[in-house]
Amino acid sequence: MTRITILIFFLTGMTLVGLILLSNWQIPAPTIAINKVISNENLPK
Repeated sequence: MTRITILIFFLTGMTLVGLILLSNWQIPAPTIAINKVISNENLPK
C-alpha cells in the first residue's frame, strides 16, 4: 500500500512541476514572414 501511495505522490508532483514549467516557459513568436500568392480563380465569388 505504501508503494502505491508513494507512486501517486510522485506522479502528482511530476505533473505539477510540468504544469508550472509549461506555464512559465516564454516561447518566442515566429519571426519569419510567410507570403503566399493566391490566384483570383481560387477565391470564392
